[in-house]
Amino acid sequence: MMYLLVILIFSFALGQEVIRLTPQKAYELAWENNAELRKLRYDIESANFQLEEAKNYFLPYVMLGGGLVYNSKTEEWEKPFGVSFISLLYEYKKTSSRIRSAELSSEIKKEALRQLERDIKVRILELFAQANLYKKLTEVKREEMAIAYVRFDRAQQRKELGLATNLEVYQLESIYREKRKDLLQAQYEYNRALLEIKKLVGMDMDTLIDVQDIDLKPQVGDIDREKLLAYILKNNPILKIKKKQVETYDELIRQAENILTPRMQIRGEVGNTIRIGIPQTRAYNQTGWRAGIEIFVPLFDASSLYRIGSLKAQKRMAQVDLEDTLNELKLLSNSAEYRYLYLLAQWDSAVSKNRYAEENLMLRRSEYELELAFDLGYAMAEKSETERQLMQAKYDLLLFLARLYALAGLDPYLIFEKSDEFIKTQ
Repeated sequence: MMYLLVILIFSFALGQEVIRLTPQKAYELAWENNAELRKLRYDIESANFQLEEAKNYFLPYVMLGGGLVYNSKTEEWEKPFGVSFISLLYEYKKTSSRIRSAELSSEIKKEALRQLERDIKVRILELFAQANLYKKLTEVKREEMAIAYVRFDRAQQRKELGLATNLEVYQLESIYREKRKDLLQAQYEYNRALLEIKKLVGMDMDTLIDVQDIDLKPQVGDIDREKLLAYILKNNPILKIKKKQVETYDELIRQAENILTPRMQIRGEVGNTIRIGIPQTRAYNQTGWRAGIEIFVPLFDASSLYRIGSLKAQKRMAQVDLEDTLNELKLLSNSAEYRYLYLLAQWDSAVSKNRYAEENLMLRRSEYELELAFDLGYAMAEKSETERQLMQAKYDLLLFLARLYALAGLDPYLIFEKSDEFIKTQ
């Protein structure tokens, strides 16, 4: 019964469609399904409503009021009631500042969305690289385990013939068990990378996927530091956000400092209650409607001093953060050249090792004999490992350039079209 159940499950798994993902397809799915992208788009929608609210400051609001008031002079209970219609006409030096603050808030969130889009593209490339590298590592570890098992098995046979000791058998068994553990670890990392991809792009965890290997031809040359830094200072989203945050504090401080700013509004009322000023209410024994223009001028607000001091301290903190971000970006820009030279050297080294391993494998195959089987097995495993190292060097270069593009405010996927934007060819 258990055997039949296993067969049914295996047959079902074989019947499932395997979805082959490319970086572009993965991002399309992420744009629709990724939780962080969706939340930020809703946040932008909220900021846009707040901006429209600030721009339409003149829109009226209507209040219904009523009460029960005892008048000691007439010794009667009065019942004031009324409907008030109020519309702000203008608030000197504050209306335009509030609109600008709302605009900055919306712009900051839009820049944050653009940055998140680039971050997710880079993360997709990182996970694709991890998945393909662990897939290759699984192949390497499987070959190493196979060799270790054959050696262990032959030692057991030799022990039965009295040609090997327990010490030799136990040593080879420990090597085999170690290689098997390494294989299972590589398989775990490979499957975990696939699961992280599915989570990032919003796919069901039970969906079978395969990820495309990404090809890249390294461009030999030096990083153009001046061009890179110019792009960063002009387009980097984080830098733009920090600058807008400082500007936002300027607007908030301007609002807080303008205490003696007149407020003009139009008021209309229906009922027996006239509200004069804020919050005074005065009742008249009359009915009908009234309309007029009101002007208020605040004379003093003690709490504004603390509010201004707090905002100025926050602005200084934002300025320090901006300076630190700028220095960090300059550091990354100036060190990019040295990092790229190292990655090119790593690539050249991997190419050289792979070339040697290929020649060695061809040699072992040409002189294959039964007693040299282990030499051939070792050569095959070595060739697979050098291929993995070559793949690692390729992905390190690819991810470096993708992050460089994102740092400069460009689309990381431009590396598929033009990977030498900031490289001066020799």
